[in-house]
Amino acid sequence: MSLTLKKLGIEYKEISLAQANEASQSIRQMRLEQILVGDCENFGWQNLINRHDLIQVKNLDKTSKDSKKKNLTKTLFIFSNSNPLRKGITQLIQNQNYKYFIILIAATCLIPYCINEKRLAISIEVVCNIIFGFDILLFMIAYGVILDKKSYLRDCWNIVNVLAFIFTWFIFLEDNKVNDVIKTIRILRLFRLIQEIPLLRIQFTAYVSSFLKLKQVLIPIFLVMIYFAIIGLHLFIGLTEKRCRITPEPIDGVWLADDEVLKLCGIWECPENLYCGSPVDHNLPKNMTENDVADFSWDFIRFDDFFHSLLVVFTFLNVTGWSGTTFMFWKAMTTYVTATYFLVLIVLLAFILSNLLLALFYESFMEKSSIKNSSSKAKKQEQEIEEDLKKKNQEQLMNRLALMSKSKGQLVGHNQSFNGQLPFDQQFQFDQTTQQQQEQIRFFDSLSNSKNFNFINNLCIILSALAIIIDYKGISKRALEQLQMVDFFCIVYSLVEMAILISGKGLKGYFSKDINKFDFFVISSQWILIFVLVVIDESLVINHNVYVTFFKSLKILRVFRFVYNAKLFYTITLLMRSLVNTLTRLKSILALWACLVILIAVVGKSLLQDKLQEEEMTIYYDDFGSALMAAVNIFYNEEWHVTMYKYARHTYVSFFYSIFSVILGQIFFIRLLMAVFLNEFVQQLKKIEEELKPIDFKQFIQSILQCLQSKDKKKNQKITKYITQKSDEKNQIAEESEARPKKDKNNENRINSILNQNVPQQELDELQNWLQVDLQKQEQQEIKSNLSNNNVQNERESVRNLNQTKSNINISKTEQIVDSFIFQLFALLIVLASTIRVGMTTPFLDPNSDTSQILKIVNITTTILFIVQIILNIIARGFIIGENSYIQRSPYNILNVIVTLVEIISLFAPSHTIFHFFSSLRIIEFIRIGALLNTSINYISQALLKAFQTMIQLSIFCFIILLIYGTFATKILKGAFFYCSGISNEEEYIINDKWDCLDHGGSWINRILGYDNIFDSALTLFVTATTEAWLEILIHTWSARGVDLTPQNNNNRWWAVYFQVFFFIGNICMLNMFISLVVETYQQTKIKAQGMSELDSNQREWLSIKQSINHLKPRRLYEKPKSKVGLFIYSIAESKATKYFWHALILLNTFTLALYYDRQDKDFIQALDLINLICTLSFTVEVLSRVIAKFPNIYDRDPFIIVDVLGIIINLVNQFSISQMNDQFYLQRGFEALSVGFQLLRNYYIIKRFPELEKLFHTIFSVVPSALSMLFIMFIFLFIFACLGMDLFGYLRPQNKMEGFDLHFKKFTTAMFSLIRVASSEEWWALLIDSVRIRNPDFACIYINNYEEFQLYGYNGCGTHWAYVFYVSFHLIFSLVILNLFIASILGAYEEHAKQEQSAISKYQLHDVLNYWAQYDPKGTGFLNYKQFWKLSSEIAICFGVPVKELLDPANKKNFLKALNIPLYEDGEGLIGYLFHDVIVSLTRLSVELKYGVRDLESDTYKGKEFVHQYYKKFKKTPYYSGQMSTMIYLQAKARMLINKKKGVKCLDIGALKQELQCQNDGDKFDNS
Repeated sequence: MSLTLKKLGIEYKEISLAQANEASQSIRQMRLEQILVGDCENFGWQNLINRHDLIQVKNLDKTSKDSKKKNLTKTLFIFSNSNPLRKGITQLIQNQNYKYFIILIAATCLIPYCINEKRLAISIEVVCNIIFGFDILLFMIAYGVILDKKSYLRDCWNIVNVLAFIFTWFIFLEDNKVNDVIKTIRILRLFRLIQEIPLLRIQFTAYVSSFLKLKQVLIPIFLVMIYFAIIGLHLFIGLTEKRCRITPEPIDGVWLADDEVLKLCGIWECPENLYCGSPVDHNLPKNMTENDVADFSWDFIRFDDFFHSLLVVFTFLNVTGWSGTTFMFWKAMTTYVTATYFLVLIVLLAFILSNLLLALFYESFMEKSSIKNSSSKAKKQEQEIEEDLKKKNQEQLMNRLALMSKSKGQLVGHNQSFNGQLPFDQQFQFDQTTQQQQEQIRFFDSLSNSKNFNFINNLCIILSALAIIIDYKGISKRALEQLQMVDFFCIVYSLVEMAILISGKGLKGYFSKDINKFDFFVISSQWILIFVLVVIDESLVINHNVYVTFFKSLKILRVFRFVYNAKLFYTITLLMRSLVNTLTRLKSILALWACLVILIAVVGKSLLQDKLQEEEMTIYYDDFGSALMAAVNIFYNEEWHVTMYKYARHTYVSFFYSIFSVILGQIFFIRLLMAVFLNEFVQQLKKIEEELKPIDFKQFIQSILQCLQSKDKKKNQKITKYITQKSDEKNQIAEESEARPKKDKNNENRINSILNQNVPQQELDELQNWLQVDLQKQEQQEIKSNLSNNNVQNERESVRNLNQTKSNINISKTEQIVDSFIFQLFALLIVLASTIRVGMTTPFLDPNSDTSQILKIVNITTTILFIVQIILNIIARGFIIGENSYIQRSPYNILNVIVTLVEIISLFAPSHTIFHFFSSLRIIEFIRIGALLNTSINYISQALLKAFQTMIQLSIFCFIILLIYGTFATKILKGAFFYCSGISNEEEYIINDKWDCLDHGGSWINRILGYDNIFDSALTLFVTATTEAWLEILIHTWSARGVDLTPQNNNNRWWAVYFQVFFFIGNICMLNMFISLVVETYQQTKIKAQGMSELDSNQREWLSIKQSINHLKPRRLYEKPKSKVGLFIYSIAESKATKYFWHALILLNTFTLALYYDRQDKDFIQALDLINLICTLSFTVEVLSRVIAKFPNIYDRDPFIIVDVLGIIINLVNQFSISQMNDQFYLQRGFEALSVGFQLLRNYYIIKRFPELEKLFHTIFSVVPSALSMLFIMFIFLFIFACLGMDLFGYLRPQNKMEGFDLHFKKFTTAMFSLIRVASSEEWWALLIDSVRIRNPDFACIYINNYEEFQLYGYNGCGTHWAYVFYVSFHLIFSLVILNLFIASILGAYEEHAKQEQSAISKYQLHDVLNYWAQYDPKGTGFLNYKQFWKLSSEIAICFGVPVKELLDPANKKNFLKALNIPLYEDGEGLIGYLFHDVIVSLTRLSVELKYGVRDLESDTYKGKEFVHQYYKKFKKTPYYSGQMSTMIYLQAKARMLINKKKGVKCLDIGALKQELQCQNDGDKFDNS
C-alpha cells in the first residue's frame, strides 16, 4: 500500500509533537494500538478517504523523475535493475546455501596456517582467494562498487575483504622482513568468518565499539605511564652496566663481568675477589653482549632511554614480571627508594587504573540516572503492558482457531466413522495394550520422581566418585581392584537409572534439561568404553591400563549433576546453577574469544615462524598448535613478555605484535569478559535465589516429629479405650455404693437432732460466745503477723532499691568513663603499644637482651590494661546478655577477649609462635577505629566480615571442582613426578630411569607439587589457577614419562590443553565468582550502612545530589590589585597570554626531561641541563608572582600552590646543591628523581585547560579515597602475616627463590615485600616450595627451634609443613577477599562517579551554580536578599535546563516560593534573606521535579546525613519561610509609610509607592539580553 501511495506522489504530513502526544494518548485510552500497529499498512484506502487531512500530494512530475533516476542506476555502469543477470546474481548471493558455502570457504582458509607444507598451503590459499574474488565481483554486480549508498565498498567489512583479496597475491614474493609484514595483511581474510556468522559479527562489533568508551581511562593511563617512565629514566639510567667484574680495573680497554654472578651490584655487594663497577666510569664503550641473558631479560629491561623506560612501565600494567624487575634494580639503587617507586607504580597501574578499565566496562551494565530515565521507564512499562495485551489477544485468537479446527475435525471424523471403524476384537486388544502401556508409563514416571529412587541415584553417584577419588601413589593392588569392582557396578546401575528416567519422562522430558544432556554424555562415554574393550578383548572390570582408567574416571563428572540437584547443600547448588547459566549465556562472547585466539595465533605464526632456533623452547610459533598455545598465554597474561624478549633479539616485529596482542586480548577483551561475567553471574544468582528455595530444616524436623507423634497417637488411642472401659466399670460400682452412704447420713442427722433436743439452751449460748471470742483473738493475731511481715518486706525492698540505684549510678558512671574520648584514646594507645611490641619481637631478638626484657614488661602491662578495659566494659554494658552487651556489641570485642585470654596464658607458658600470632591480631582493632573516622573504611570493614562467610561457602564449591578436575591428572601422573638430582648436565642425557640415577650417584627426588593423590592434585591446580608463571608447572607435567622414569621435555605437549582449559575454569570462572560475590556483598553492605536500603533509585540519586551540594562552599570573588606593580605581577600570574607561555614552557620542560639517555654527548647533556635550569628559574618567577598576587588568601584561591612551592624548593636545591655532590651517587639520583617528579606535576595546569582531560583525571581522583582505605586494611593484614611468617620461616636456609636478599622473612620490611609478591600472584608457588622443603638427600638443613640454636647453626633451618596452611590461607584471605574488595571498592567509587556524571544535576552544573552565586554574593557570606535571590533563581533555572517562563510569571511567584519552602534568616543589620545551601538544595530539587517530572524525592523515613555549616551561626533563623515572603514585603511597605508619616512627609506619591511594592513583590524582570 505504501509503495502505491509513493508512486501516486502521496505522503503523510508532518505532525507536531503536541498532536502526536494527543493521538498516542487517545490510542492508549481506547486500546486501539494493537489494531493499528501490525504487519499491515497504517492506512488503507478507506482511511485515506476518511482522513484526507493527514496526507498531501507531491509534485507528480518530480516523483516520476526520481523514480526514473532510480531505475537508471547501473552497477559497474553496465547492469541495470532490470538486468536479468543482475537479478539472478542478487538472488544467488541472498540464498542461504550460498552463505553456507562462503562460510565453508572461509573456514577452509584456516587450513594453510595449520599445516607446515608450504606448497600445499599456497595452493589452498590461491584457490580460496579466486573464489573470494568471484564473490567480490558478484556483490559488485549486485550492489555496485562505491557510488550508491548500499554499494559494496560502503561497508567496512567489505573493504577488509578487498584488502585481503589484494594482499593474498603477495604470497609469491620472496621472504624478507618487509615482505613478511606485507604478507601478514592477507590474514584479514579470517574476518570473513566472523562477518558471515551473525552472532559473532554482533559480538565483534560490540567489542570494537567498546574501545570508544575507553578514552576516559586510556588517556590518563598513558599519561601516568609517561610520568613514571621519565622519573624511572632519571632514577635508574645506566644502572644495568653495574656488574661484578673479574678485575679491579679494565685490561686493554676491556672490563669483563663475571658470567656466574648474574646480578647488578652497588647496594648488593659482590662476592670475594670480584669488583663492582661500570664501563662508564672508565669511558669505555658498552659491552652489548654481557647482559644478553635471561636473568637480565636479554638487556631489554633497562631505563637507559625513554622508550625502554616506557616498555618497562607498560609491563607493570598487567603485573608481568614486576618483582624480577624490582629485585634487579634495588641491588644497584637504594632499596627503599626502588621499592617505593615500583610499589607506587604497581598500585597505580595494576591495582587502580587497570581495575578502572574493568569498572568502565562494568559501568555499562550499571543502572543509569534513574531520574533522567524516569520518563523512558514509564514508556517502557506502558509498552510492556501493550505487548502483554497483544500476546493475550493472540493467544485467545489461537485458542479459538484451535477449538474451531478441533470441532471441525470431530465433525469430519463423525461423518467418516463408519469407514474407519475397527472390528470389536481388534478394538478390544488395541484398548487393552494402550492401557497396559499407560500403566507402565505411570509406573516409571512415579518411580523416576520418587524420593527413594533419587536417593539411590545420588548414593550411587557418591559411591562412584569415592571409588574414583580413592587413588594414590602406593595404593595396594587388591584395594585398587576392589575399587574397580565398585566402579563397574556403578556403571551398570547408571544404565538402569538412565533407562528408567527416559521411560518415565520420555525423551523430550529427559533432554529438556541441560544437566540431563550432560549426564547422558558422561554415561554414554562409559558404555562406548565398554564396547571398545569388548572389541579389543580387554578386561571390563579390572583393568590397570592408564588410559582406560582415565576414561573410567570421567564418571566423576556426574558429581556436577548431584551438586546441581542437591537442595540439601543449598549454597553449593545455587553457585553451581548460577555458573552453568552464566556460561550458557556467555557462549557467544566465548565463541568470539576463540576466534580472536585463532586470529592472534595465525598472525603470530605468520610473523614469527622459524625466527627463533633455541633448544628446549617452551613457547614458540613454529606450528599452529604452539602458536595457539602462545596466543592463549597472551590472553591469560602468562609469561608473554619472556617470549616477546626472546623473539625481539631477532626481529623487532615481536614488540609490535606482542604489545598489540596484549592490549587487544588481555587488557581489553579479558576485562570486558570479566565485566560481562560479573554482571551476568550476579543476575543469575539473584534469579535462581528467587526460583530455588532452601530446605526449611525446622519444618523438616517438625514433620519428622509429627510422624513420630502420629504413631504415638495410635498407641494413646488404644490406651484411652482401655482406660474408658475401666472407668465405666468403676462408675457402675460407684453408683451402687452411693446408695449406702445416703442411708447412713440420714441416720446420723436423726441422732444429732435428738441430741440437740436434749441439750439445754443456756449451755448452747455459752458455747457460742466462747467460740466468737476465740475467733476474734485469732483474727487479731493474723493482722499483727501480716503487718509485721509487710514491714519486713518493705524494709527489704527499700534496701534493694537503694542498692539498685547505687549500682545504676555506678554503671552509668562506668559507662560514661568507657564512652569518653580519653578512655578511647587510652585504649588506642594500648593497642598501638601492643602492636609495636609484636613488631619488635622477632625470632632474631636475644631473649636475654635488655630490649627483650623491656618488651616483656610492656607485654605484661598491656595485658593487665586490656583486662581492666574488658572488665570496665562488662560492668558498663554486661558481658553477653542483651543486644548492647560487650560481646554482642561488636565482633572486635570478641576478638579482644580471645586475644587477651591467650596473652594471659602466654604469661605463664613458654613462648610459642601461636601466642605471637594471636598478639599480632591486636592490630585489627585499628580497623574498628578507622571505621569510626572514615566512611569508606566502615563500608569495607562491614563488607569484609560478610565476605568471609560467603567465601567459605564458595571455597568449598571451588574445592569440589579442584578435586574433580585433579582426578584425571592423578589417574595418569601419580608417582611420575620424580627426577634425578645431584648429577651433571652431561649425565642428564644418559640417565633414563630411577636405577640409572642411583647408579650414577644421584638422588631420586619427588617434586613437592605433583599429582600423587587427589589432594596434591587439588593443591597443584589451585596454585595454577591463582598464580602467574605457572608455565614451569606445565613443563614438569608434560615432561613426565611415567613411574620410575626420568622426565623428558616436550614428552606430551597435549597436557597444555589440560592446563589451559583448567585455567579458564579456575581463573576466569572461579576467581571471577569470588570477585562477583565480593562486589555484590560490598554494594549491599554499603547501601545498608548508608541507611538507603529502603529508598528507591530516584531518592538515592537525589541524596547523592544533595550531598554534593552540601560539600560546596560559597565562592569568594577577589578584586584585582589597584597598584601598577600589583597589576603587573597579577598579569604575570593570571593573564591569558602569560598562561599560554607558562604552559608552553611546561611542555618544553617535559620534552627536555624525556630526551635524556645513557651515554649521550656531554654537549647535548649540558644543553638539556641549561634548558632545565631556565625552566626551573622561570617557574620560580611564576610561582612567586602567584603567591604575591593572591596574598593573603593563597590557599583558598589556589590550593595547588603548596605543591608548586615545595617543588620549586626541591628543584632549586637539586640544581644548585645536590647535583654538585658527585661523591653522593645514591642521594644525587634519588633527589634528582624527586625533583623531576615535581616538575612533571606541573602538567596538571595543562590538563586543567582542557575540560575533557580534567574530567578524565577526575575519574582517577574519584577512586583514590577508596583505594587509600583499602591500602590501610591491606597493611593491617600484611602486618599479621609478616609477623607470622618471620616466626615460621625466619631461620630458613637460603634457596632458589628465597635466597636471602630479595625474598626472605629475616626482617619485617622484606617479609612484607615478599607477601606483596605472593599477593600479586607472581610465582608464589616457588616461595611455598622453598618454605615447605624439609631434610632430604638433595637438601641439607637443621631443625632450628629457638634463638640459641640459631646462634649455633645460623641460617640453615628446614622448612615446615605449616607453610601449606600459611600460604594458602594468605592467598585465600588476602588475594581472593581483600584484593577483590579492593576491586569492589574501585567499582563502587567509579559507580558513584559515573552516576554523578550522568545524574540529573551534574557536578559541572553545580560548579556553574557557584559562579552564579558569587556574582550576587562576591564576599562569599552565603547570604542573599529577596531581589538577589529572584535573579539567581532565574539563572539557575537556565543552568538546569528548566523553562524560565514559569518562574518569571508574577502570578506563579507566590506558589513558587511556597513550593521552595526555604527558611528565612536575618543578618546582623536586620535584613531578611536566604542562605546558600538552603537555596541551592531547594532550587535544585524543584528544577529536577519540573524538568524530569518526578515526585517524592525526599523520603519521609530517611533524610540523609545532616550537614552543619559554620556560616549558619552568623545568622539568626526566623520562624518564617519563603512562602510568607510576599506578606512580609507588604508589611515592610506599610511600615515604611508609617515611618515617612512620623518624619513629616506630607505628600506621598501613591503611584510610585504602588510601583515600588509591585517591584518588591514581583521581583526584577529577567533581562534576556
